[in-house]
Amino acid sequence: MLQSQSRIGLIRKRSAQHKVLVPANVRENQYILVEFKPNLALLELIAGSHGHGVYFTDFYRNLSHSFFNLCERHGFENVSFIGKNKLVRVMYAQEQQVLETDQQILFMYDPSMHTGLTTFFNADVLADKIQLLFLATGDELRFNAPQFHAGVTALIEEFANLLKVDVGSFKVRDHQHLTYDVFARKKGCDKSITHSFRPITKRYQQQSLLLPADNNDMTFAVVNLPIHRQLLQFCEIDEAAPDPYNPLYTFVSDKFVKIAKQYNLNQLAIIANGKIPIIRRDNENYVLPKGELLNLGFKPVGSEGLYVSQWDSKNLVDSIRLVFIASQNDINKYGYGRFVNHLSEAVRQLANELNYSQVKDSIVLRFHQHLMYSIPSKANKN
Repeated sequence: MLQSQSRIGLIRKRSAQHKVLVPANVRENQYILVEFKPNLALLELIAGSHGHGVYFTDFYRNLSHSFFNLCERHGFENVSFIGKNKLVRVMYAQEQQVLETDQQILFMYDPSMHTGLTTFFNADVLADKIQLLFLATGDELRFNAPQFHAGVTALIEEFANLLKVDVGSFKVRDHQHLTYDVFARKKGCDKSITHSFRPITKRYQQQSLLLPADNNDMTFAVVNLPIHRQLLQFCEIDEAAPDPYNPLYTFVSDKFVKIAKQYNLNQLAIIANGKIPIIRRDNENYVLPKGELLNLGFKPVGSEGLYVSQWDSKNLVDSIRLVFIASQNDINKYGYGRFVNHLSEAVRQLANELNYSQVKDSIVLRFHQHLMYSIPSKANKN
């Protein structure tokens, strides 16, 4: 009898570890980015002889007009047509705006209230790829994600027929984020929500949406650790030195790695050079700085662990970015919740050891689930 009770208690304990309590004010985002490459035949179809000239205005305008007409018929309320060779990023914000840099287009919006149709292109250049951005709107984004995804793919199949191109040339990237302050409870958010984290494909399958078996997924979290006065007091900063902030970044880095390893978190990165980390799943691990971006390739299968440290010891950044990458062992039925709980506890412990205020300081964690695949070609289905 005692043995039976012990076993039940152990099962309950393990079950609790697989669930994640997040603040009730957690922010959700989902966006789907569909990409395809334009070619001469498409130029001729959409813009006629004008498509072969120096300017591609007619091509972009006609193509975006057809796309927006389909979006209206399918009920999508916040979409963008992008004909620029730039990285597309999306973040939650109370005020809707689009920020454009040399390498990025950043869309900021609140899914519960913002809608819109926007077009971005350079008439002098034929983009390497056309990007169609679908921003999820409304409430219950995570629950409605399969329906949103199915609606996008249905529209794309119709769009491919309209353009007389093989739907297999379209790539779909489904991005889902959860964002919250790890100390939200200390700031007055008393209520929590239970999340049972699962791979996107499994969640969709349970709601009768089957995705192609040939797909790539990536799970990671990025934490913003703001630089404050108390943090600077941990180290001696010699402003006259050639690398005055090396002691600071080394100090934080050492603590970060030590605490993360206590929670069996072994694929990590610390970024303190003002660059935006872009996480990619790849067959090899790599670090590739490119302008304002820092491309990080991680090998989720067969990797015993990796630690990337990138900082600019000559300059003090506004915040340090901590990156946690889920390994293949993490992204299963039970590993997801454990991964999120462990990294959350690691961040709280690190913040406490660095004297951050749980009441005043905002330590924002953004949990990412990404899925990418090419739509199966019609020819392969026959």
